Amino acid sequence: MLRDRRQEIIKYIKEHRKFIATNTEALDIYEGNLLPYVDSIMRESLSPNYYNAIKDRLLPVNILQRFIDKASNSYSKPPRRTSLIPSSQEFVDYYEDEMSINQSGQIADTYANMFKGFAWEPYVDKNRKPAIRELAFNSFLVMSDSISSPEEETIFIKFMGNKGDSEDTLLIHVYTDTEFDAFYMGGNEASEYLEKNGGENVIGVIPFVYGKRQKNRLLPVLDSDNLKVCKAIPVMLSDAAGAQMFQCFSIMYGININFDNAKIAPNVIWSLKSDNDSDKAPQVGTIKPEADTEKVLSLVTQILSVWLMTKGIRAGSIGTVDGGNTSSGIAKVIDEMDVYEIIKKSQEWFKKDESELWNVKMPLIHNYWIRTGMVDASKVPGLMPDKFDPQISIEFVTPEPMKTRAELIAEIKSEIELGTMTMIQAIKRLHPEYDEAMIDETFNGRVLI
Repeated sequence: MLRDRRQEIIKYIKEHRKFIATNTEALDIYEGNLLPYVDSIMRESLSPNYYNAIKDRLLPVNILQRFIDKASNSYSKPPRRTSLIPSSQEFVDYYEDEMSINQSGQIADTYANMFKGFAWEPYVDKNRKPAIRELAFNSFLVMSDSISSPEEETIFIKFMGNKGDSEDTLLIHVYTDTEFDAFYMGGNEASEYLEKNGGENVIGVIPFVYGKRQKNRLLPVLDSDNLKVCKAIPVMLSDAAGAQMFQCFSIMYGININFDNAKIAPNVIWSLKSDNDSDKAPQVGTIKPEADTEKVLSLVTQILSVWLMTKGIRAGSIGTVDGGNTSSGIAKVIDEMDVYEIIKKSQEWFKKDESELWNVKMPLIHNYWIRTGMVDASKVPGLMPDKFDPQISIEFVTPEPMKTRAELIAEIKSEIELGTMTMIQAIKRLHPEYDEAMIDETFNGRVLI
């Protein structure tokens, strides 16, 4: 029984502490809290005096945030979910709207690109309305007992939060298709969660969709480069900013001179005395430090470009990065990332995830909600077959490789000249945001394309 495996599950969780901690750190940085990590690196690698001088000039430029947002566009155009059977089409139309599944898909896509996995959890909110939440990969784990398919989860572990001040008070919910268990990390049973179900999974299926992004592994291997690069770039930029700060000040020196009373101020007169112990001529001079920040910026751009290439992304044009075109260097590499291949692969994964959601999980979850009165039965479709035999298909809008505006116009012009595209089609391609009235106005020549 599942309750007899509590110590095994606790041990499994502890063995994956590093996996959970890395994902927690990645989520923290993605959500904007990059500065403490950059500050920690700078504090450890610099002398205390120098660190204190430049700590207010740290530059937490969040590359991870921009990269993940750029790559997570599988749901930028909602997919079509269709069924040949009217009852199941009514079912999917209802839940598609009530659960805002396309918005949820955008968040799930973000998590999938960040952690190589996520989970969907359908639930009923306080207003008795169906909803769905996206679980980041620091709030759950999966296990497998399958001999034939060890890469497929048979046990789902959800972390329900700490109920005290120690790790032992972490509440854990565990699901299989037939059983449910609740206990604390210290091993004590959370009996209040077992009173009504007696340790049975009353739904009859694990009520989560686990969307992984590595076919032959149960848990994904995290990319070790993501956090390293996303910390290294702001550290290097902060180094450049610190060097630039000291480049602004000249260092004055004196040779064979009594320099004790010299002060720097407007209209000041220095009375300097030669060193009586030296027979050399006295000298006064300055040293102007020079920091080659342009080389630092160029290196950052090259690192960023190579890193994106390892992700299968064609980076934007780089050119020469100097003080006058930094924005068209580092920023342009990110802005012109061609994430076509990433989005295309993500959409294939989401077809599988959504098929499991609609055809396997939601029918049973829906029927349980109706039978137990968790949702208002008068507002939802009636009982469904316990499992659709894939009736609901999911089709995404195929992404296109990135094109500049000039390339797109040239391509459309060629098709018009060949007769393979009408002017109406051309306007829709160039301006997908136009409604029919705006298209008519453009076509009549009153607005330039």
